[in-house]
Amino acid sequence: EIPLELALQLGNITSSDDVFNLNLVEADSIDNRIFSNGYGERSGGETPTPAGCNTQATIVSLRPENNTDPRLIYSPTCTRVNRCSGCCVSKRLSCQPTSTRTRTFTVNVLEYVSGTKTRFKSRDLALIEEHVGCACQCRVKEEHCNQLQRYNARNCKCDCQNSDDRAKCLQQQNIKQWNPETCLCECLDPTDCTSGSYFDHNACKCLQTSYYSIV
Repeated sequence: EIPLELALQLGNITSSDDVFNLNLVEADSIDNRIFSNGYGERSGGETPTPAGCNTQATIVSLRPENNTDPRLIYSPTCTRVNRCSGCCVSKRLSCQPTSTRTRTFTVNVLEYVSGTKTRFKSRDLALIEEHVGCACQCRVKEEHCNQLQRYNARNCKCDCQNSDDRAKCLQQQNIKQWNPETCLCECLDPTDCTSGSYFDHNACKCLQTSYYSIV
């Protein structure tokens, strides 16, 4: 997987030629004939504008989520505010807001009567979050790590700290597997046991229930 440092650099390009201008491509790998007019079957293709991580007008509803009364009409029903959108080169990153503000919109609330008639009910205020700044940031945050993990900000992931447990688990690959998400050694095939037996997670098999253990 590509390093995040490179992914962030690639995510900041504003044109397809930036990858060459920023010296991100080894010069000896470039065949200049490819960039000459009329060379190759694909020379007539359009040059795409990178959809980088930035704000763009996005439709948001002005109707409160907790209001389900079908007779009520909110006018206008929706509007556009800036929200973060765009692609990030690494799947470990996503386009997220770095700063936000709250905008207050005035909305007319009408109540349907019959036919094409409505009655004015109230004028409400809708508080809508708008994104002001955006950046490609880690999908996995420090708060996603459990007590057995340590956050690795450089690689946007939670690393298991119990390396000894992992080593022991790998010695039992015939019945167990290491789960890097939970940092636990788990049985390959946990099964439901018949009456009078239970599943032992150490032996990874059904064992007979001891009479003395249930008295």
